[in-house]
Parts: sequence; structure tokens; C-alpha cells
Amino acid sequence: MARNGLADGVVYHDSRGEVREQKARIVVLACNGVGTPRLLLNSRSALFPDGLANGTGLVGRNLMFHPYASVRGIFPDRLEGFKGPIGCSIISQEFYETDPARGFVRGYSFQVARGLSPVATALGGLGSQLIPWGSDHRRMFDARWDRSITIAVIGDDLPEETNRVVLHPELTDSDGIAAPQVRYTLSENSRRMLDHGIARATEVLRAAGAVEVLATPLLRTAGWHLMGTARMGSDPRGSVVDGFGRCHEVKNLYIIDGSIMVTGGAVNPTSTIQALALRIADRLAREARNL
Repeated sequence: MARNGLADGVVYHDSRGEVREQKARIVVLACNGVGTPRLLLNSRSALFPDGLANGTGLVGRNLMFHPYASVRGIFPDRLEGFKGPIGCSIISQEFYETDPARGFVRGYSFQVARGLSPVATALGGLGSQLIPWGSDHRRMFDARWDRSITIAVIGDDLPEETNRVVLHPELTDSDGIAAPQVRYTLSENSRRMLDHGIARATEVLRAAGAVEVLATPLLRTAGWHLMGTARMGSDPRGSVVDGFGRCHEVKNLYIIDGSIMVTGGAVNPTSTIQALALRIADRLAREARNL
């Protein structure tokens, strides 16, 4: 609920579907890159006919995903790569910054992961390079099991207003509230970026002795990193919140999640989101009485 440019609390459905009202002097929204714009767009009123804090029409726009490609090298020897955590064993940012000679702006990181478990090997890993059933299954499994290294290419997705979260025209949740609909198209810049990363990762794996290289140009299971749909900025005409996560149009409404990020970079955003949360929370704690 918002009146006179201030939120006087929230109205919500509880676990039994009953409508509840909670008064509050300060409201903090933290539902990340899809949930946050969904809530704002659903919070329409006479004062905000296009959604709460959405006078500019920017809520839901500039969605960034971090597109991923996967390149897996198969080696002749056992590597014991199934032991230990599967996260980024090695990170390289050699191609992180813009180089006009490459034909795209910004860049990407390499995230090198260890080998797969037996089940993940049979299922093909994130790239879904499935080992087929049948008489040849065991031979192909033995050729890949404990013999792989994966290099993930994580690209710096550019903020584009056409990539966005809107409200679904028909689908709703159990309380009748419109569900989010994601509209996203991989840009030509991102496509060239991933192609460059695949080529460089292939060179690295071949030089390391890989006898086979399996590439997945775009992981369909990616999209874990949701950013940009309530972007931060000093100019209210081009952003949703200010430098401390405070909505330009609703002075006591704060957003603290990945949606306020202006760019995505080519690294996982968790640390950045944590830093923003600490910065904004510290200001709220120090200045809450005057806000």
C-alpha cells in the first residue's frame, strides 16, 4: 500500500489464503530479479496504475541472466576429478575486459570444474550430453567416467530493456495473483562472446591433452543469476532505486536483491548482493529515525 509517495505497510495472503495487513514505517523488498518486479507490477493502485514505483516503466526491464556455455574435455587417463567439491576449482578472467578486436563488448570468465559423479556422467552433466542406453553404453561410460574436465564460459550479459519480466496475461498462483512471465532473447553480442569462449576453452583442453571435446553453446539450465529488473541509479528518469536501494517514487520502500544491479559482470553475483545488502542495512540502522 502506498499513499503520498510513502508505503504505509503491506497487504499479503497468508498460508491459508487469507488477506492480512501489516503496518510499517519502512518496507524492504528482497525477492530478486523475477520475484521483485512481479510483486511491484502486481501492486497497482490509483497512484501507481502501472505498478508500484514504476512511473518510468523500468520495473521488470533490463533483465540479465549470465548466459553460460559449457566445454568438457575427455582425457585418456583417470583424473580422480569426482573427489571434492564441484565448484570453481580454477577461475580465469583473461578475457574479462573489452577488446574491440574480438567483435563484441565486455567479456567472460572461465570457471573450471572437476569431473562428474557416475550418475552425472551417464546423464551428460549440465550440457546434457547423454550417454545412450544400449550395447555401447558401458564402453562410452568408461571412456568418460573420471576422465573429464569442464570449463564453463560465463558471459557478461548486457542490460537491454527488451529483456524483461512482465505479468502473465492468464497464469496465476493459488491466490489469483498474476504469475511472472520472462521475455528474454540472447543478444548477438552475447552469442559472439560465448562462441569466442568456446573456441578458447577448446584450445586449452586440447593443449592439456584432451582426446575429445564436447561443447554446449548455451546451457538451457542456466539463468540462476537474475539481475537488473529494478536498476539502481541517481537519475529517477533512468532507474528505479537510488544508490542505497531506496525507491525514487516511494521514499520508505527499499529493494535489496539482485534486481537493483546495473550491470552483471562475468562473475557470480552473490558477493555483490551481500555487499549491497550490508551497505543498505547499515544505512537503515544508522538513519532509520530520519528516513
